Amino acid sequence: MIEIINAKLGLNKVFLKAQLTLEELKEKAPHKKKLIKSQEESLDLLAEAQVVLHRLDTKVMALQSDLHSKNMLVQVALLNIDDLKDEIKEQKKINQRLLEDATL
Repeated sequence: MIEIINAKLGLNKVFLKAQLTLEELKEKAPHKKKLIKSQEESLDLLAEAQVVLHRLDTKVMALQSDLHSKNMLVQVALLNIDDLKDEIKEQKKINQRLLEDATL
């Protein structure tokens, strides 16, 4: 999870740097149209990557929550299985005693 947060922070930092560079280009070198256009396209790609990373982050959190819920259900099921095994052992003992009493 921390890796995703670090990646988002890193991507945001790159986006802001690229945005500052674009603003500086427009201010100091407005005649460099191709460079400005290229920087704008790069910013668009970075913005798209931010959206995708956010969606992935949201999906990971949802999957983690779902996994936790399922793990809890598995733990409860395992406890129930242990209880049933104990009950079966007790029933076998009772059946054995009944058989022994019946043969006397």
